[in-house]
Amino acid sequence: MKKTIGVFLLICLLTSLTACTGWRLRGSDSGTNIQTNSVYLSGTPSETYQIIATQLTKKNALASFETAQLQLTINDEKLKRRSASVRGNTSTAEFELTLTVNYSISDAQQNVLRAPTDIRISRSYTFDENDIAGKDKEEKIVRRDIQRAAARQILQQLQLLQR
Repeated sequence: MKKTIGVFLLICLLTSLTACTGWRLRGSDSGTNIQTNSVYLSGTPSETYQIIATQLTKKNALASFETAQLQLTINDEKLKRRSASVRGNTSTAEFELTLTVNYSISDAQQNVLRAPTDIRISRSYTFDENDIAGKDKEEKIVRRDIQRAAARQILQQLQLLQR
């Protein structure tokens, strides 16, 4: 009985320490505690655009052009894949995905608060030609991860402009 209580207390202590450090499982928190009242989202519909629209909708911050305090424009999104390293037989061992999102922010009077700016995020992943299906799935996960990271950075810029 004492051993069970000891194990329980140890688990509680470790859980508390982990929570205090701010550590979270990937995807468990969007990281976007945006406190803006209204944002109009425009631009090129893309995956990052959709993630931002979803987050703004969850925070009840998405507004029409006429009522918005800020206008966020996603000008362009490019995803590039390149070979990052090769094996001795010249086959690709590792790929690198690079996402570049160009955005700008203006206020309700069309004053530019953030000139067109690029966010560039890169991630690498290993490639195994014997496991094409698994590596294709890994590439999709990495792609989604960097799109979420780009959306998080853009939303943080919106929050900084609200202060």
